[in-house]
Amino acid sequence: MGNGMIRTLVVLAIALFMIGSDNIHVATAQVCGANLSGLMNECQRYVNNAGPESPPPSRSCCALIRPIDVPCACRYVSRDVTNYIDMDKVVYVARSCGKKIPSGYKCGSYTIPAA
Repeated sequence: MGNGMIRTLVVLAIALFMIGSDNIHVATAQVCGANLSGLMNECQRYVNNAGPESPPPSRSCCALIRPIDVPCACRYVSRDVTNYIDMDKVVYVARSCGKKIPSGYKCGSYTIPAA
């Protein structure tokens, strides 16, 4: 279950980074078990780097988060990714969707905070 949460974080990060990079052909693919196009459509608004605290994610966003392979996705979290998304919001969204993410786990240079 902890792996699922981390997967969600990475996939969200990947999806949002690809949106910012205009890599539409890549963003429509499946990466680390995640439907990137679906994540961009359903979850982006919850993890944007700009803006206020994120509202609870929708059921459709959570449904897309559950199958993500977090360790796989964490390999894609870079400084460029964190320029587009707020990793604290990604953790919040994943945890709000029922994902268990262990405190202290590393996703790129980002360390998962305590719940």
